[in-house]
Amino acid sequence: MNFTVPALPGEQFTGVVQRISHSLDAKTRTMPVELDVNNTLGKLAPGMFPEVSWPARRPRPSLFVPPTAIATTTERTFVIRVREGQVEWVDIKRGVAMNQPGGDLIEVFGDLAPGDQIAARGTDELRPGIHVAVKRAAVSR
Repeated sequence: MNFTVPALPGEQFTGVVQRISHSLDAKTRTMPVELDVNNTLGKLAPGMFPEVSWPARRPRPSLFVPPTAIATTTERTFVIRVREGQVEWVDIKRGVAMNQPGGDLIEVFGDLAPGDQIAARGTDELRPGIHVAVKRAAVSR
């Protein structure tokens, strides 16, 4: 597994996963993992916190929306789906953020499917049942 440490920018290190705690801290989204690392040059020291990109797989492809598409009220977090010209609020849970050159995206989980029309700007001012005309947003890559 490859990792970096903020104290040594631009350097990458490799270790072999030996132990995984299988206990995720939901608040910090961290999990203790132990790696065996060859540190013959002595660059790594106690107290350095590594940054690791942990490979993860989903049982099906993830759906992503721009952060502006997510609306949050005191009662719920949702996106606005437009189906047959009518507004629907779809409750979602946020997943991981993905930074890309065309703009950031947020993974969402909920009653959504590929191809659903999602409003680019989520707001509780667009109430369920309102009829709207859809104008396609330009797709940036």
